[in-house]
Amino acid sequence: MTAKQEIETLKQSLHEYDHLYYVKNSPIISDQEYDALLRRLEELEAAHPECVSPDSPTQRVGGKVDERFKAVVHPAPMLSLDNTYNVDEVRAFHQRVLRGLPDIPEDDIEYVVELKFDGLAVALTYEDGLLVSGATRGDGLQGEDITANLRTLRSVPLKIDTEPFKRIEVRGEVFMPKKEFERINAKREAEGETPFANPRNAAAGALRLLDPAITAERRLDIFIYGVGFLSRNPFQTHYELQEKLSALRFPVNEHNRLCKNFESALALIEEFRDKREELDYEVDGLVIQLNSLAYRKKLGATSKFPRWAVAYKYEAEQAVSEIMDIVCQVGRTGSITPVAELRPVFVSGSTVSRATLHNEDEIKRKDIRVGDQVVIEKAGEIIPQVVRVIESSKERGAPFKMPTACPECQAPIYRAESEAVWRCVNSACPAQLKERLRYFASRKAMDIDHLGPAVIEQLVDSGQVKNFSDLYILKKDEVASLERLADKSAQNLIEEIAKSKSAGLSRLLHGLGVRHVGQRTAIVLARRFRSLDKLQETPYDELEKIDEIGPVIAESLRAFLDRDTNREEMERLRQLGILMEEQGDVPDSGGLLEGKQFVLTGTLSQLTREEAKEKIQSLGGRVTSTVTQKTDYLVAGASAGSKLEKAQKLGIQILDEGALQKLLQSG
Repeated sequence: MTAKQEIETLKQSLHEYDHLYYVKNSPIISDQEYDALLRRLEELEAAHPECVSPDSPTQRVGGKVDERFKAVVHPAPMLSLDNTYNVDEVRAFHQRVLRGLPDIPEDDIEYVVELKFDGLAVALTYEDGLLVSGATRGDGLQGEDITANLRTLRSVPLKIDTEPFKRIEVRGEVFMPKKEFERINAKREAEGETPFANPRNAAAGALRLLDPAITAERRLDIFIYGVGFLSRNPFQTHYELQEKLSALRFPVNEHNRLCKNFESALALIEEFRDKREELDYEVDGLVIQLNSLAYRKKLGATSKFPRWAVAYKYEAEQAVSEIMDIVCQVGRTGSITPVAELRPVFVSGSTVSRATLHNEDEIKRKDIRVGDQVVIEKAGEIIPQVVRVIESSKERGAPFKMPTACPECQAPIYRAESEAVWRCVNSACPAQLKERLRYFASRKAMDIDHLGPAVIEQLVDSGQVKNFSDLYILKKDEVASLERLADKSAQNLIEEIAKSKSAGLSRLLHGLGVRHVGQRTAIVLARRFRSLDKLQETPYDELEKIDEIGPVIAESLRAFLDRDTNREEMERLRQLGILMEEQGDVPDSGGLLEGKQFVLTGTLSQLTREEAKEKIQSLGGRVTSTVTQKTDYLVAGASAGSKLEKAQKLGIQILDEGALQKLLQSG
């Protein structure tokens, strides 16, 4: 046997062993035998470099370390899924499918139900059978090129059969197995490093590392669930396509089910409610989708979601913990939020040691005190909160009282009659400044990469940054002197700050953090006025007449623009080269609630009417005062009146405050 023949034989054998071990979970040789074969292949390739090919198992980890990831445009949008939280909402989805397919008998409609993995969506492209590209989902239209990192996943085939497709893009979810998550966190704690919060965060961080060798050490895995592009499509159903993907040696999840009718699909919700806890990966729900590809094409999609699929998310997992202390934290608008410090407890995939208590009234209503045993859950699976007290200890603390001064700057605090929130009146409060800077630098605002919480903390504490404009006069040497920032990191930050100067008016308005002016409102204003000068010249009377603005936003905006300190700051930003105009078309916010119309009625316990409106608008939704056929949701608080009756008659979906919070948090 020649060296070239032995190399090809070893490659084929190792690919087969990888597939059996990482995909089928059925190894047929020991790790030592596998390693011996891999070493032999490495020796042969070193002696015959002309025989090294991209599909070799030795090429999974390697290549140069990139400074940043390149953009990859997806051949078809990677859409999100519309979320449901109860069986009635899933039934409503089925009814929408039936209405969209009026000529199709219900008995002919099949569904495929899959597990909804809590990981990161990616796309893998193969040409002539070889893996040539791997990308993150990104914004759905384009993602980041992470090919080198995805090649380190042993379950990802580097080569597939070229017979069926000359070119194919498959889509899947990368995740970190629970056992691997526990192993890595134990190792990090032993080395004095901060443990990862949950498997999803750990997987996300590993995929975006610049060194693929470190990614390989994290032992990520993947399930392939569909395709984005096929050079030809001989399939009539999704299930048939999945069977072909499995035959091509892609890791397709074994729990995928073909359901001949809707009721059998619905039954799987209960079947997997407890079964999912037995799996070695995080599952937060199910995906219910039409099987027929022709029916999918007929139903189509909105700008955000396919109409032929929906995600069912299981209700928030709960756990019991003890309140060790109650402290207050200061937000960017000066809002002071009570927070419970807890005995650490694992819930919904991460360890929780702090939970929001919302406001003073909520604490009194639930009578929460230090020493209490309480039920914890994650609202919308994201923000931990205290649900209720289940047991009060004999050494229970005194009833909670809000501080009389800001816990950060000791300035007076106040509470408006119409609000449940106390606020710090000091606009120079360091805690507010730090939060405002984080908001200013966030991706949907000025998008300043490398300006994270740790850097902001040092910049503010050192006195180098006292307002937004100070960011734009920072020098590389000043930044490099900060803890844990080398010359290269400092240079990257300076370049990112300079790049943000051209972000445009809508991003600037959003980043400034004007109260009640979220992303959607900033876009509306930028489209209308095109420049900050024109906006500054517009009186309140004209502002409040603008569709989607109204009196509350107009008043807040005018108050901000009329304040001398803010005018001076805007002028400093202008002198430093920050773009105060909008050039070209202003992009849509693309928020979760884009195009959805809400009406609010009754009294909400945790949010004021204006706070709820601001949160809805920040996700692209619109709040109106009248219930009509165009209304998508009615949010009903206590003492809801005639608007609720009208919405019920029109068949409009009714949300209580809890459902609204879940909807907002899922964004």
